[in-house]
Amino acid sequence: MVNFRTRLKEVALFSIPIVAGQLGQMFFGIGDIMVAGRYSNEVVAALGVATGIFAPFIMVGLGITYAVSAIASQRRGKGHDQEDLVGSSLMAIHIAGAFLLVCLFALIFNLEVLGLPEAIHSKVFTYLLVAGASLFPVMLFQVFKEYLQAFDDTYFANGTILAFNIINIGMNIVLMFGFGPIPELGIMGAAIATLISRSLMAAVLMRYTIKKHPFAFIYSKKTVKAVLGLGIPISLSTLIEVSVFSVVTVLIGKMSVTASASHSIVLNLASLTFMVPLALASVASVKIGAAYGKEDPAELLQYTQATEFLAVGFMCFTALCYFFIPDLLLRFATSDPAILKYGASMLVFVAFFQIPDGIQVTMSGILRGMGVTKEVMFFAFISNWVIGIPVGHYFAVTKGMEAAGYWAGLATGLTVMCLFLSFVFFKKYKEFKNSIPQT
Repeated sequence: MVNFRTRLKEVALFSIPIVAGQLGQMFFGIGDIMVAGRYSNEVVAALGVATGIFAPFIMVGLGITYAVSAIASQRRGKGHDQEDLVGSSLMAIHIAGAFLLVCLFALIFNLEVLGLPEAIHSKVFTYLLVAGASLFPVMLFQVFKEYLQAFDDTYFANGTILAFNIINIGMNIVLMFGFGPIPELGIMGAAIATLISRSLMAAVLMRYTIKKHPFAFIYSKKTVKAVLGLGIPISLSTLIEVSVFSVVTVLIGKMSVTASASHSIVLNLASLTFMVPLALASVASVKIGAAYGKEDPAELLQYTQATEFLAVGFMCFTALCYFFIPDLLLRFATSDPAILKYGASMLVFVAFFQIPDGIQVTMSGILRGMGVTKEVMFFAFISNWVIGIPVGHYFAVTKGMEAAGYWAGLATGLTVMCLFLSFVFFKKYKEFKNSIPQT
């Protein structure tokens, strides 16, 4: 019988390259902004708006692909072949990607409805028109990344992300500023760099996957339906959560400059620490999926305990940091006394939801491994939109807490989400355990 410490070590080691990859994904945007900041303020502003518009489409697209590792792991646990999984997943992302791309381009050619300032309108249009096509390579890369994870192969895919951070920055410099025969392209250059980087990443990982874990480019309607059936609720859950933070950002943006700036810094800090439990959720999806496929409730429970232990442990650490040393953390981004004071008041509430947030996101990965995503989507909507936003508005406006009030609402919603998903897990686990014949 494998002990808890062994499972803990296994999950921790498996998560390290995934955490690195998650951080690498964040740094792509940071790298673009760094280069654009040395080009012009208008390009920085346009790039920020354009990526903000594009991000939800990418997140929804990626949500479809998260089903791949769960399905592959379950099949691996059952000893079933994976012959049609990659081909079916590629078909699924082309169906979903085509729909998302039509929606994106419909928005691109009607940008005036957003009322963007004239100084950046054309630049946002240019970036989205070119970079929008990178949606397919992003989804393609993630399909292979998720497929490889099901075989405990995580280093190459995540290493590729980190390597292309450097390549992307280099291409941004060359294409934005011009070099030799290459003309200065400004924001068009940033868009081309994004498209090339993402396309090359997908090509590199596809070649590696074919070499290490060969697959056939075939598909079946049944598997395509399974990928979409599991993946679409994941996409919608992601959209629900991302849109809540977007709405809160807009609402806080209507307050003072200090409130908006403080919120931006706090949101980036919270997003950074969130990468660890998010990576653990990916690990859980794979490990739980294999245990579920093998019909081994004891192993499934061990991996659940190990994943949640690591998530709670890390989030306890971050909660203590946010609660006791907020000034120190905020000083990495600003030295403005007003922002330090305002940001510290928000970090108190960020500290409160660290543990429930860690539990809920890893529990989402655990349930994904068990093939449960519709309930997660439903409770994400209830927790965020029916509870989080109204409670936040009450504290922010009625109680006069301003930006801190919205973060209090987010904390409330995430805590409720944690309780909801824990209940769903215990219910599904009991059903799973009782369905296994006793020997």
